[in-house]
Amino acid sequence: MSSDRRKNEASDSKGVDEDADWLNAISDVEQMDGETSGPDIVDSEPTTGLAERFRQRQPVEPTLTEDPGLSIDGHSMERIRRGKMPIEAQVDLHGCTQEEALLAVNEFLEESWNGRRRLVLLITGKGTARDGGGVLRSAVPRWITEGRFRSCLVGISAADRRHGGDGAVYVMLRKQ
Repeated sequence: MSSDRRKNEASDSKGVDEDADWLNAISDVEQMDGETSGPDIVDSEPTTGLAERFRQRQPVEPTLTEDPGLSIDGHSMERIRRGKMPIEAQVDLHGCTQEEALLAVNEFLEESWNGRRRLVLLITGKGTARDGGGVLRSAVPRWITEGRFRSCLVGISAADRRHGGDGAVYVMLRKQ
């Protein structure tokens, strides 16, 4: 008998043994009450989790506007980096849908404005390549600069690396 033929016979008998072992292992398994036999039918369009978030996405503009009138000036950015201008409040938007994030941003900025805070941090996350580099990362700066808080702004800028880098945004509010 050739060695190839012996290998095939051995693998065939091994497969039969594995099938018998599996059938033996599940022989005493009982169906739970209320369960139907056969595979579960899964909804082709789930309504929660990541699939729902992708359906809820709206087109977004590129990250931070290049409008020099809306940037935090270099002197202030240096003071922030050195810790001379403290971040007075922050909000983390990780895991939020766009709708949840917009509501959170508006509430946070209103609270910050009413609390007479000057420098706040919004953490958007960096996103993934799959979603174009972060839906919130590009939407949040646009919401702030085009929304009802535009008149309260001194400027907006990507955060320093130790505060989240490209995944976070400084918002400087004007003095009241």
